[in-house]
Amino acid sequence: MEKTCTFCKRRFVANVRLCSQQYCSRPECQRARKRKWQREKLVRDSEYRDNQAAAQRDWCDRNKGYWKEYRRRNPAYTERNRRQQRERNRRKRASSEIAKRDALIVEIGVISVGCTLEVEGP
Repeated sequence: MEKTCTFCKRRFVANVRLCSQQYCSRPECQRARKRKWQREKLVRDSEYRDNQAAAQRDWCDRNKGYWKEYRRRNPAYTERNRRQQRERNRRKRASSEIAKRDALIVEIGVISVGCTLEVEGP
């Protein structure tokens, strides 16, 4: 049976034993399938997430100085990362300022009204 690959959108012949096959056998499509599986697994399985974090810590302990050396050898990566971090910091500050202002308004009892009502009276 022919299907369309979820990743590359090419047509492929699905394995008859895999009724829910969504990805073709191309290496880049299989990498995409694995990345998707890992992202979903990290979200829903706390034990898997803890094991992955422990493995990352162990790797960092065994490879001290790796990232410092990597940044030294890849200045373009370093500069791009700095620009992206500045942007993330800017967005975070902007959103926290909004939250702080909202909290302050509630705290001191000031209420902003978008429109006023006119009451006709005697």
